[in-house]
Amino acid sequence: MLCCKCVTPARVLCLSVWCVQALAAMPSFKRWLVAEDMGRRRGILTSVLQQVLTSLVRGKGVSQNPSAVLRALRAHGWVLSLHQQQDVHELYLVLISTLEEENDVRPCLGLGSLSGISKVLEDGVEDGGVSKARKGVHRHLSCPMLGLLRACLVCVHCSSKLPMKYECFYSISLTVPAFPECSLQACLKHYMDPELVCDVECPQCSKVSGSKVQRSFLKQFHIARLPECLCFHLQRTSWLASGQLQKNNSYVSFPFTLDMSKYLCGRLLKTEYVLVSVVEHRGEPWSGHFVTFRKTCGWNQWISTSDTQVLECSRHAVQNTTAYMLFYQRTASRPQLNVVS
Repeated sequence: MLCCKCVTPARVLCLSVWCVQALAAMPSFKRWLVAEDMGRRRGILTSVLQQVLTSLVRGKGVSQNPSAVLRALRAHGWVLSLHQQQDVHELYLVLISTLEEENDVRPCLGLGSLSGISKVLEDGVEDGGVSKARKGVHRHLSCPMLGLLRACLVCVHCSSKLPMKYECFYSISLTVPAFPECSLQACLKHYMDPELVCDVECPQCSKVSGSKVQRSFLKQFHIARLPECLCFHLQRTSWLASGQLQKNNSYVSFPFTLDMSKYLCGRLLKTEYVLVSVVEHRGEPWSGHFVTFRKTCGWNQWISTSDTQVLECSRHAVQNTTAYMLFYQRTASRPQLNVVS
């Protein structure tokens, strides 16, 4: 998440490319806005997004001016400039975090659901760890973009495990390798593969030796809870040793249907996702333009949106994009918790 309220969009119309169009392709997000609005006073951003997304759907793809969204964000203290380049992923995080602040998100969970969460968290986690993780999940679990990662650290020397650590995510940021072509699944596998972490104190080895001992550990991520709306952020910019910013334009192929079962730490009844939106950045790393490709309301047609221009496009055109962000909608009608086997 961002640590300061400072965002710099290039211009209002560029914001519409991803904010309005990408979010309009996700039914779970729109249902969440309505659910958060029921029985409480509407927040300004929630109200604005509902109006813009509703008018977009009724307009059957006609571009909408999202200046009201910017005004709502300014009302929450975000500093917005219309003269500098924006980052789409940064703005996505700003929107979701602001919606949660505005609505003071409290999930509708029964005791059975909390019991399910504790089963997800019980493997190798101390009581304090479960309590802290449960508090974090309790506040955020209703957000359809919210997922939960589990980090496992195993000592290379004695094979003992450190207490599991859990962290929430609204998107998964994947490194794009410097190859001419790769796949989303390859990037995701690299993210989930174990990595060596050095100079970590091992309680078990320290207990045996009678003094503090630092060892190398294998760290590996698994997904403890899948969100309804799964967002991937493909990191394409990096800094050279010379201090120059460069962009990686490698082509990353991505499926229209994605099964996430192999990346989970437990079983889930429904792990299949369908692609609903793609955001592409065109230009240099320090400047450029964003274009959004998304499915229409009935999911029968893809459209491309660039500023005020909205055109129908083919699946082939979508597949040939140099994707920067990918949005998938889970095919399940409602979120389901993992059960650790």
